Amino acid sequence: MNQLAILFIASIFITQTQAAVMKQFPVDGYNYQPRVDTGMSKYRNKSLRNSKKLVLTFDDGPHNKNTPIILDLLKEYNVKATFFVLTEKINESNKYIINRIINEGHFLASHDHDHDNNNNESETTFKSELTKTIKAIEQYTDDLGFHQREMYYRFPYGAYGKHRLYHHMNVLKEVSQELYGENCINFAFWDIDTSDWVSNMTPENVSQNVTSNMEGGTAYTFKKKTDSRGRSVWRKHAYNISNPIGGGVVLMHDIHDRTVKAVKLILENAVKKKWEIIPYNQVQGFDYTNKTCVLK
Repeated sequence: MNQLAILFIASIFITQTQAAVMKQFPVDGYNYQPRVDTGMSKYRNKSLRNSKKLVLTFDDGPHNKNTPIILDLLKEYNVKATFFVLTEKINESNKYIINRIINEGHFLASHDHDHDNNNNESETTFKSELTKTIKAIEQYTDDLGFHQREMYYRFPYGAYGKHRLYHHMNVLKEVSQELYGENCINFAFWDIDTSDWVSNMTPENVSQNVTSNMEGGTAYTFKKKTDSRGRSVWRKHAYNISNPIGGGVVLMHDIHDRTVKAVKLILENAVKKKWEIIPYNQVQGFDYTNKTCVLK
């Protein structure tokens, strides 16, 4: 085989590998290895880089007070978002919030059934709860006469792949084949962590984290510190972003009051700075082109 042919084959392999990584689905035909195939950096979705486009996502709901206020704000600004709910929290008293999410054109997604760290669960438990939460999401949309082809799942804490006996990505594929007959469960990581869960973050800090990732400047992450009682606590830590990504998926949590106020600031900035806020399925890698994804 001559050198040109080798380079051609190599280029095809690289292109296919990049495409597989770009797609936020577990790769068909690949057996993920526990404690080897881990981390999020390899799955960063770069298609929004420098696009001035954002995807807004909210974890840990529904929250009886905050989620409806956020929905009101999204309606006011005509913006669609994705809500990664804990299906264990949904009951008759708050199901109207779930109905609002669906009826108002947002994506209803799963953040697991109970938010336990998946790395600490046995394969049997993880598979059972994954199946339960996916079926629940399908039922809520079906009850309202919607077929939501997209099924987004976000690992609690972004934690996966570190159980020594099995790998969560293989289970995602297995459950998806059992439920849909194809690879439909999209693991949805993020690009911009607002750190809105850190106790001493302000709404302005949360909003600034989006601005700094879009345009550069001061941002806030979190570090463990010791408080006056000698306890380890998480506190915000300022740093500078000199090479902003200019677009991406934003991680927030609708269970915090500061996030509600930050959402208003982010939406105001988006209008002022001409950022476009788009739904998940308009992003390359999170789209469901050529997939059917209907429960068997």
